[in-house]
Amino acid sequence: MEYSGLKNFSSLFKDEVFRTSVKNSLIWTVGSLALQLIIPLGLALLLNKEFKGGALIKTVILIPWITPVVGVSMMTRWILEPQLGLANKILLTSGFVQQPINFLGSLSRALPTLLVISSWQFIPFGTLLLLAALQTIPVHVYDAIKVDGANSWQTFRYLILPMIGSMLGFVFFLAFVWNFNTFSLIWITTKGGPVNSTMTLPVLIYRRAFKAFNMGEAAAIATMIGLFLVIVGFVFFKYLWRRADY
Repeated sequence: MEYSGLKNFSSLFKDEVFRTSVKNSLIWTVGSLALQLIIPLGLALLLNKEFKGGALIKTVILIPWITPVVGVSMMTRWILEPQLGLANKILLTSGFVQQPINFLGSLSRALPTLLVISSWQFIPFGTLLLLAALQTIPVHVYDAIKVDGANSWQTFRYLILPMIGSMLGFVFFLAFVWNFNTFSLIWITTKGGPVNSTMTLPVLIYRRAFKAFNMGEAAAIATMIGLFLVIVGFVFFKYLWRRADY
């Protein structure tokens, strides 16, 4: 063995697969954040109201989160299988499509499909965190802002958002790190294919380390990801995130 210096890092920037993985990781993370912040916030606002069966719904909504990733991945492969899968069976029977859709085998559909599945699993966790934050807002504060003549949008903008802002930011950070490091779902379903269309950085690390046995490049990618996430965490908690002053 010889000391390689920075050769492993420099070679990565000339690697087309690495550049594709960076692009896919950014698309995956940004797309997931959009789904995993907007939908949980909406669900939390709905569940924060008193209605019959609310306790049951709060329990059932946890099912995706507590289901093992391996189980979700295998279920996804069977449900989305082009010829025998339940999804295509329903779509064909209802007349929405005329030909089976290859969700995981399509260059354009594979990444968005896995993004939706991954978000489906994270949404309950974000919903419960935001719901817990909403339930800390005293009822008399709602009454006060209504007396001042605020409508629903003004109540959301000037009361709810400031009060749950710190929790919303915390969910944002958790979702960012969780999605940037997603590996199991992608590996079990597509292994980064077809034609690298779902190849993200964690999947590339595994392929370089345990398929190509290029430990140097795998370690270089892992080092860059680690430094990137440390920098993001420092900037976020130092300059962007503020604790709510209740």
